[in-house]
Amino acid sequence: MTPPLLSVSNLTVHFHTEAGVVRALEDISFSIAPGEILGLVGETGCGKSVTASCVMRLIPTPPGRIVSGEILFDGRDILSMSDEEVRLMRGRDMAMIFQDPMSSLNPVFTTGFQVGEAIVTHEPSIAREPLRARVLDLFRKVNIADPETSVNRYPHMMSGGMKQRVMIAMALSCGPKLLIADEPTTALDVSIQAQILTLIRRLQREEGSSVLLISHDLGVIASMADRVTVMYAGSIAETARVRDLFDDPQHPYTRGLLGAIPRLDRDQGRLAVIPGTLPNLMNLPQGCKFRERCAEALPVCAEKRPALAEIRPGHEAACHARTGR
Repeated sequence: MTPPLLSVSNLTVHFHTEAGVVRALEDISFSIAPGEILGLVGETGCGKSVTASCVMRLIPTPPGRIVSGEILFDGRDILSMSDEEVRLMRGRDMAMIFQDPMSSLNPVFTTGFQVGEAIVTHEPSIAREPLRARVLDLFRKVNIADPETSVNRYPHMMSGGMKQRVMIAMALSCGPKLLIADEPTTALDVSIQAQILTLIRRLQREEGSSVLLISHDLGVIASMADRVTVMYAGSIAETARVRDLFDDPQHPYTRGLLGAIPRLDRDQGRLAVIPGTLPNLMNLPQGCKFRERCAEALPVCAEKRPALAEIRPGHEAACHARTGR
C-alpha cells in the first residue's frame, strides 16, 4: 500500500486571546494520497483555513499554539523542522493558493517578477534568460493571455481571474507535490470560478500533484474532489469518498448541509435549514458539539464526545447514533 503524501494525526490548536482560549482545532486526523484531491468543507469558522495554515506552518505564534498532534509530509515531521527547513519546503514541496489574490500579490512589483522571485528563492543560481523563459512558460500554462506583455503588468492592471492565475503560476513554479487551494474562487464571479477550477484540475492531472481543496461550496467539492472531509466547530464530522458521501451521508450535519443545496431536478419547496448556530469555540458544550442543533441526539450525546469511527470501508463519521459508541 502506498504511504500517504500528507498525514495529519490528532492535531489540536488553540488561540490565546484576551477574551479567552479559542479551541480552533480538536483532535483532527486525515491523510492525502499521492495524486489525490481531498476536499475540506464546512461552515465559515469551522477550522478549514487553520488546518491549511498548520500544514504550511503559518500559524502565528502567539496567539496560536499547536497543543498536540503530528503532521507528516512525505515521511518528514513538519512540526519538528527548523524555520529554515520549512521555508525551503514551502514552494518546492508544497504550495498554497490563497482566496484573495489582491492581498497576496505585492502591488509595487510586476506579476512576472513575483513569479520569478518564487523560483529564485529555491534556485538562486538560475540565469536571467532561463528564469524569464520559465516565467513565460508558467503564464502560458495557466492560460494568461499575451504572457510577454502580462509579465510586465502590475497586479492592479489585471482582472481578479488573471490575478488568481498568477497565484496559481506562482504556486506551481517549483513543481510542488502538494497544492493547498484555500477557497480559490471565493472572490470571483461564477463564470471565472469554473475556469479556475477547470485549470486547477487540469494542472493537477498534468503535474500529478496532490491537492487539499478547501471550500464551503459542496458543488465545488462534488465536481473536483476524490474524497471529502466535513468539518464542524474544529472537529471532523465525516469523511468518505465523494460519491459515498453525497449518496449516503451519515452525519446529521452533513445531511443538513446537503439538504440546504437547491436542486434543479425536482421542486423542493423551501430549502432545509440547520437550526441554531455554531457553538462558541471558547465555551464548547459537553459531549457532541452538534448536539444542540441535532434532531437525532441521544442521551449519550450530552455526556460523551463521539469519536470518528468507520461506518463502512472508507467511510467514517463521528456520531453516536451511527456508530453506537
